Amino acid sequence: MALALATSPAPLLAADPADVAELERLLEEASALFAQQETDAKGAERMMAAWEAVAAAARRIAPDHPEIARSDIRVASQLFVLGRNAEARARVVRGLDMLPAGDPDSLAVRAEGVALLGTLLAFAGEADAAVAALEQGYADYVAAFAALPAEEIDHDVVMARSNLEFSLSQVFQQLSRIDEALRFQKASLDTREGFLGPNDPDTIASYYGYAGILRRAGQMDEAERYARIAVERAVAHVDPSHTSYARALEMLAIILSRTGRPVEATGYMARSLELKREHEGPDNLFFGYGLHLLGTIYLQRERYADALPLFAEAAPIFAKYQGEGSPFGLGAQGYAAQATFALGQMPEALARLRAVDARMEANTVDVEIAKRIGPDLVRALIRAGETAEAARIAARDYARLLETENSQAFALRHARLVDVWAQSIVAGQPQSALAEARAMIAFLGRDRARGRTGMIMSEHRAALDLVMEIAVAAGSPDAMAQAIALATGSGLAQASAFRAERLATGDPELASALRALQQADAELDAADRALLRALAAGTPVEAARARLAAADAARTAALADLSARDAATGKLLGPDVADVASIRAGLAEDEALLAIAPAYDGAYSLVVTADQVLLRRLELPRADLLALAARVRDGAVGLDFDRYAAARLAAVLLPPETRSALGRVKTLRVLAGGPLASLPFGLLVLDEGARGQGPTWLADRFALANVAALGDAGHADGQRGGGLVAFAAPVPFAAEAGAQAGAEAGRPAVLSPAAYFERGGVNAARLAQLPVLPGSEREARAIAREFGNGKVRLFLGGQANEANLADPSVREAEVLLFATHGLVAGELEGIAEPALILSQPGTGQGDGVLTASEIARLDLSADWVILTACDSAAGFEGGVPAFSGLVSAFRFAGGGSVLATHWQVRDDVAAYVATEMLRYYRAHGNKARALQHAIRSLRRESGLPGADNPEIWGPFVLIE
Repeated sequence: MALALATSPAPLLAADPADVAELERLLEEASALFAQQETDAKGAERMMAAWEAVAAAARRIAPDHPEIARSDIRVASQLFVLGRNAEARARVVRGLDMLPAGDPDSLAVRAEGVALLGTLLAFAGEADAAVAALEQGYADYVAAFAALPAEEIDHDVVMARSNLEFSLSQVFQQLSRIDEALRFQKASLDTREGFLGPNDPDTIASYYGYAGILRRAGQMDEAERYARIAVERAVAHVDPSHTSYARALEMLAIILSRTGRPVEATGYMARSLELKREHEGPDNLFFGYGLHLLGTIYLQRERYADALPLFAEAAPIFAKYQGEGSPFGLGAQGYAAQATFALGQMPEALARLRAVDARMEANTVDVEIAKRIGPDLVRALIRAGETAEAARIAARDYARLLETENSQAFALRHARLVDVWAQSIVAGQPQSALAEARAMIAFLGRDRARGRTGMIMSEHRAALDLVMEIAVAAGSPDAMAQAIALATGSGLAQASAFRAERLATGDPELASALRALQQADAELDAADRALLRALAAGTPVEAARARLAAADAARTAALADLSARDAATGKLLGPDVADVASIRAGLAEDEALLAIAPAYDGAYSLVVTADQVLLRRLELPRADLLALAARVRDGAVGLDFDRYAAARLAAVLLPPETRSALGRVKTLRVLAGGPLASLPFGLLVLDEGARGQGPTWLADRFALANVAALGDAGHADGQRGGGLVAFAAPVPFAAEAGAQAGAEAGRPAVLSPAAYFERGGVNAARLAQLPVLPGSEREARAIAREFGNGKVRLFLGGQANEANLADPSVREAEVLLFATHGLVAGELEGIAEPALILSQPGTGQGDGVLTASEIARLDLSADWVILTACDSAAGFEGGVPAFSGLVSAFRFAGGGSVLATHWQVRDDVAAYVATEMLRYYRAHGNKARALQHAIRSLRRESGLPGADNPEIWGPFVLIE
């Protein structure tokens, strides 16, 4: 194909002036239609018809008129939009061949054609040919561009150059040549910004495009920075109907979802789809992108059933407009296969995974998709009994990742774990995978300790599921305990990491310590990658192991230095330690621990008693287990308790072997991971009872206490301090605190931290929507009567503020009561933290929101923290419930246990339970048994209306 630009086009034959005028008119119409940027199918058809009319008019003037070739290229671009790729390729090749060599008027359209041809070749799996065509075309174009006088460099000429650079970036990205992809995408951005200015919609498009490549390169902080610039400029300078507006929101949503903030990402993505539906319509490629991206965010939020139909809708859109070789279409199918696997639908999942793998084998392998579906495919094959095929694919995928220049440390570690597991199954020695499982635990422990990822990423969850499966197969309770500790982490470390960064802006020494920790993290990742590559290559590994050990020691030293400057952050960013010996050391002889972790497709349990340890994969897949738990909880909240579901769930969580092991146990300490932390375990039915007799509840059989982490499994009894301090009936935030309050008035308040935090701090407008608590002062006074005169300090109304936390009585109190709203439900991400809402402050008195990281910096001696108005009403949304983070914060501050409720209860019931529990505890000790006594007394002796209904007594939870 000739791409030389050296000669001038031959002069056209003399033409009829009427034909020339008609051609000019049609050109104006086609150009105006093209400028409207209609992206739906009907718009593409209209543009094709307009350019075909131009070509026909040009043929009446001359058979080689340059507008014929130009029209071919323009028609080809619309054929591509419609997914008619074979026709598009034929037309663009014909157009490029027919363009007169050296015609300056065809410079931009030639570049447009070369960029389109490269894209079509890439979609057809001919990546090398795509690179060759694009590189030659780009070199020719740059030479011609440099020779143009400044006055001839218009918008179209600039965009043609930038689009060539963009196309090269996309092809290099498909080939996993990320450094070259970054270079050309940055060149595309610089071209637009230099000639069009920073606020032009096309420049903004390059900003979010560059953010996308940075994301693929793992440079997440830079990716977020460029994405936020794109959003800020779009909001300030671009009409919402312009495509760049919606796509800037979309890219930021992608990056937020990949950095542990899928709740914030969902908001941006939903808004982007609204704009696309309104201004572009649902039948177009870009709407398909939006569906695909929202589906990936739902995957991250463990909302697999919601994700599946989005991918199902997106896949045919990609096939229609990009052809069967579309990488996005393949991605949608791969994600749908992942969702099906996570839902426990194994036969269908295996079929889907195989289909995606076969398509990648037949075309260019997309490493991003391969590293996601590969582990699931291997595990599905093993479960189907195809162990040899599983081992083959595992070895192949690991080798591919080793050959990829930018493979991230986690991807390599996960691929090696899957490979070793598959080989161990073939050899009939599953215990041989245990060492690699422990290496994955160590890796994820370091990664979680950094705190920035927040919620566990979906691929990390899949790795932990495999680690737990290996622990069961190898009979290793310590490995199971360590994996559960990671899977049930509170997310408080993430918020602390963000808080440390905010503090560091005003503290150069703290900023330096934080940078040192981040640099140590980066070196640790690099050392881990080097060790894995050495192991795979069969080369000596002594130097790589020494480098990893040195990097680990440097990271430990950096964390120690940060802890010396900010003890709370250092503590909360440090790794958790969990093993059976430490768990057992914290249990009394008649106590046991039940730890339950819903992981990826499965759910696992660990039971530790004084003389036994049981570990198992539960009989129900994760999705079915959570659906059953939701029936129990939601039925109680909705006053329609499902006793059958409660009995079935008890049978799954406590099978006969477990019940036998718990035969002499009186107190059961429960660690429930993920959404199960919102389950009222006391309502599980152990025995439905004979006719005329009531059921035996788990709360009847055991004194129950939830624990925030495995390291907290032991009891925390032992009275300290004296008296009671209460913060109750805080003054609500003023409705005029933000303009958003009026717009959102009437919405139900969801007490999830993510709903009340913005990137810069709390959202006062949202806080103004929280309902008043008229009974909280009565509750506080009723509980206070238990302590007598001189031992009570009540901070009521406007006095229930952050400033009064510095009062000496707070530090000395035995019981701290917060009869306030608590943000303790749902998912944690970003700077969002579990928090207590106090009175709206005056100047210099804080922000009225007492966050977990602020609680951690208090100096307390309280045995009890009682939250009488808090609830976990967000329910089973996935992610990390915030109770555990709040408890961790109080424990770090020196406090004891937390009493809260899973849903809001009546004022008289809350006051009765708290008073009776404290009275029993002060006389007999043992907090779990004190709560058991108080609930039993409520049901049998209080005389309060409905007290024996599970909806009334069931929500109380003790968390230690």
